[in-house]
Amino acid sequence: MRYLTELFATVAERVKSPVCIALGAPRPISHLVAALPGMDITCFQMDHFPAERLKEELIEREVVAEVVLAPDLWDLPQKFQTVILPAGAYADRELKLDMLEQGYHILQPGGLFLTLSEYEKDTQFAKLHKKMFGKCGQTPSTEHGIAFFSTKVADDRPRRRHEVNFHAKHGDGGPSMDFLTRPGIFSYGRMDSGSRALLEVADIRAGDHILDLGSGAGAVGCLAASKAGPKGKVTFIDSNLRATQLSDINAKANGLTDYTIVESAKLEGLGMSTFDVVLANPPYYGDSMVARLFVQGSRDLLKTGGRFYIVTKMPTAVVPLIFESFGECDVIENRGYSVVCAVA
Repeated sequence: MRYLTELFATVAERVKSPVCIALGAPRPISHLVAALPGMDITCFQMDHFPAERLKEELIEREVVAEVVLAPDLWDLPQKFQTVILPAGAYADRELKLDMLEQGYHILQPGGLFLTLSEYEKDTQFAKLHKKMFGKCGQTPSTEHGIAFFSTKVADDRPRRRHEVNFHAKHGDGGPSMDFLTRPGIFSYGRMDSGSRALLEVADIRAGDHILDLGSGAGAVGCLAASKAGPKGKVTFIDSNLRATQLSDINAKANGLTDYTIVESAKLEGLGMSTFDVVLANPPYYGDSMVARLFVQGSRDLLKTGGRFYIVTKMPTAVVPLIFESFGECDVIENRGYSVVCAVA
């Protein structure tokens, strides 16, 4: 959010400590913390990547705030006088709504919920605030956006989950499975087409130890496990705590018994030369940092002869990374995606 601190300045006098800042990009959040001198501030994040970058930004700016990682905002104690939601234009709408509703439950009665929206003509949040808190005030619209604010009058609303289930099965006729998803994870509410393309290409054999790399809700790992059979096992790893929580829920719900959940941003906690198959469907943005991490880290995780599969719509960015780590690869086109395959 380019204008976050400018927008915040229009409502700064309303803020009381302790403060929780719910999500947001690391650099703007560090600037926001700097605009709240002397206050007790907690920065909530769900993912290790932005959490670690935020810690670095806070140190660089020489400002102090606690950075807390959890699957849900309402995992934090109900102690806050102010909750601030930086609502970026490109942030997930369902996640914004989820944070608004969860933020209600960590406010003390009389506490303030403050949304900083970078949309100049935002009409959504006024309605959402009124639905949750009964009333909503707002600042005049400017080039910096609009700030919306509501006061929690009483602690009388039940917790309401935002979640969607979907069904999926392996393309070659495997069992149908049910998956629970929540906002803020990859492929919320649906089976991603890239994941389908990946599974249809991947060679999964009976008894394989599979790594679902960047597992999201765990659909790829669970469906691959159906091909590996009762002697197979799966490790799910993701940097997002809500994702690892859902991977665990979905693995149990779909009858997996031999599986491991790993929460890490740097492929830590995984044994070298451990896996027969690595399946990866990383996000692609910026300089493909996550894809690079997945490719470079997977080579040493695979047994000799182990298979690595990564799905992408940007093969020209991924293939050179594969050559650096594996030496050679194949590219298979499926469902409008490229599945890049390599052998350790």
